[in-house]
Amino acid sequence: MIQTSWLDAEEICLVTAVDVEFNAAVSLLTSKTFSTEFQIKTCRGSLGQRRITVLQCGMGAPGFAERLANYLEISRPDVLLVAGLAGGLAPGLKSGDAVVYDICQGARGGFGASASKEKPSHREQNASIRCDDQISECLFELSKSSGQRCFRGSGVTVDRIITEAQSKILLGVKYQAVAVDMESYGLLGVCAAFSLPAAVLRVISDEAGHNLPDFNFAASADGQMDIWRTARVMAARPRASVRFLWGIKLVLKSLRTNLEVVLNA
Repeated sequence: MIQTSWLDAEEICLVTAVDVEFNAAVSLLTSKTFSTEFQIKTCRGSLGQRRITVLQCGMGAPGFAERLANYLEISRPDVLLVAGLAGGLAPGLKSGDAVVYDICQGARGGFGASASKEKPSHREQNASIRCDDQISECLFELSKSSGQRCFRGSGVTVDRIITEAQSKILLGVKYQAVAVDMESYGLLGVCAAFSLPAAVLRVISDEAGHNLPDFNFAASADGQMDIWRTARVMAARPRASVRFLWGIKLVLKSLRTNLEVVLNA
């Protein structure tokens, strides 16, 4: 059954990382105004009767936690939703599938190609933040009822893009997670400090069994992708690049559709 906490929210703060995610969210809004607040790229608008504020944190959200805390000191939305793309860690997930996190874990190193298959230590297991259960269930039910492929599961946040299929599989086993991103854990931590209900909605951009171009070399210090460095890393791994580009239109369409469904509810 769909809960009412999300449905009653009149003001939602939506946090995205990179331009394509920000633009997908902003494209849904009417009466849009753009600004920079607390050094955060911001768009305020409406969707139906709801007031939506979209913030862009940059890939990996470098230095964003303090800026978000400053923002929340003066602007208190009803709910914060982290939304964007994620890497798949579970073999059954396909590009374009939506995932609603139950919890998000903060990885503590050892998630490279040589990552251990052992379960994380007790200390690592405690490095997790639970999303708001009622809101997460509502988002999941809304997406499913609209005909989207949507799953619930644990996510894990790391400090770099996981580009190798072997590393993704091992990371998923180690943390019992279905998806990986670079922002959610830190953003949820800020929300917890403000007792602000929060949830995470991600769309799988690359499947667990697929390698990626090493986009880590294309990222700048502020969390943006440099277009020329991106072109070079994609040229270095053409097969993976073609597969990624072939699917990205579907992935972004899924992100926009899922956001439209849940924000319009």
